[in-house]
Amino acid sequence: MNCPKCHGAMETKIYGANISIDRCNNCYGIYALPDALSNMKQEWMSESVLDIGHPKVGKKYDAVDDIDCPVCEVKMDKVADPVQTHIWMETCPSCERIFLDAGEFTDLKYETLMDKVRGWRKGKRPTF
Repeated sequence: MNCPKCHGAMETKIYGANISIDRCNNCYGIYALPDALSNMKQEWMSESVLDIGHPKVGKKYDAVDDIDCPVCEVKMDKVADPVQTHIWMETCPSCERIFLDAGEFTDLKYETLMDKVRGWRKGKRPTF
């Protein structure tokens, strides 16, 4: 399977007993089922092992909008996180897998005071 953003090779990574994700060996984007991401949020230090890409690389690839699900081969939808609306991710309407660019999971896991200020200043973005 190839990365939907940079077309690098995706490799399955395992963390703990219930976390299995696919990660790009080039841009380090993460591709996973919602349950895996939820488990990653609960697991201590999962972000330091699984979300190893540099946020600047992630920001570069975040600008790539039109991608297809590597499993279903259908166009993925770009959606904002309902809490941290500055985080945009791609979701597959068919299999529900989510693609996060490098650094986005770490940002998603930790809501900071700056995230709260950003949300207050910008208001909520619509979620789809």
